[in-house]
Amino acid sequence: MIDANLIFLLLNGVFTIVCSLIIAYYAIKKWVTGSLFHYAWAAGFLVYGIEIFSRASGLPVEIAQALFFITFIFFVIGILYLCRAKQLMAILAVALTFLLLSGLLFFFELIPNSFLEDVGYTVIFLFVAVAIFQHRILFGKSADRLAIGWVLLFLTNTLLNSSGWITDAFAVTAKIIILYGVLDYDFVVIAERAHERRFPSPDAGYGIEGGLKLLISSENSNANLREGNWLRKKASENVKEGVETIVFAFQDVVPHKELRAIKWISPEKVSVYLFSSSAQKVKSEFIVLPMGLTQIGAALSQATIQSQKTDKGCTVVFLHLSLLIQVFGAEAVYNMLLNKMGYIRENGITLYAVFYPALHSDASIVSLFTRLADESIKL
Repeated sequence: MIDANLIFLLLNGVFTIVCSLIIAYYAIKKWVTGSLFHYAWAAGFLVYGIEIFSRASGLPVEIAQALFFITFIFFVIGILYLCRAKQLMAILAVALTFLLLSGLLFFFELIPNSFLEDVGYTVIFLFVAVAIFQHRILFGKSADRLAIGWVLLFLTNTLLNSSGWITDAFAVTAKIIILYGVLDYDFVVIAERAHERRFPSPDAGYGIEGGLKLLISSENSNANLREGNWLRKKASENVKEGVETIVFAFQDVVPHKELRAIKWISPEKVSVYLFSSSAQKVKSEFIVLPMGLTQIGAALSQATIQSQKTDKGCTVVFLHLSLLIQVFGAEAVYNMLLNKMGYIRENGITLYAVFYPALHSDASIVSLFTRLADESIKL
């Protein structure tokens, strides 16, 4: 007759080794960060699986206990890598010392088996649990599955240790939860980034930082004249300073002759991108692209790529931002700008966007974009 307890024990061992292989595979493939945490826990599960097979094969209990201690050395090393707080480092250092000393004392038969079973298992489980729950407090639900799985595995090994196949069934369930927790990208990334110490490079803080500046204009008969004068003056100043000017004009609202006049201030230093649904003939003069937020965002990155090679940055002008908001909606335009802000700042791009508060009946839209901008300039 087939022993159900042995079958479940073997299945537990197989699944434990599978957990090890899955974690290692994810780390090697870079589907997770591939940090020491992952490799140490993969090694821990591998030794854990071998320990289970040693029990199933009837090897001396001392071998299983030695493998169990090695397993938890790997678990402690892995969690130690994530825990950079001095208090937890001290706790986990004590845990590692406890594991090594207990192993040596047991090897030289200076402590009995009962000590390991009654005290040792509980202590080594709790050492790792303290670190996991500290991550749960700091990083929230990202560490939930690892914490729940570890508690379940602890209770299984302490309260159900002699319950036959039930113990192995609960152990497999706990390891499934732990596996999901270990492979949770956010859990490890947040922990690693939160404890990183970064020192500024020698040239940090000395480069030109870009940003968003709103050109606040009123919708009246002189608006186009004021904007045109400001843009010609700005482009001329940039030419003298060797700074490139890039104009993004939307839906042909700016007369082509005005764009042409701006372009010819210096064809080498002034570029015009016209986002139009109908313009065709001016393709020989301007860069004409379809009108769409995706195209605008992509063009912003491509048009300003040269600014990454110079310490002077560049100037980009949106003519005008209010039109984009009316066509695509405030939320979509806001998200597009928000997603580009890091790129804009890092590459010294000063983005001027003409904005008409009077065109937006919803005051929250005006507030949203003025808060996003570094500066508001009245024309």
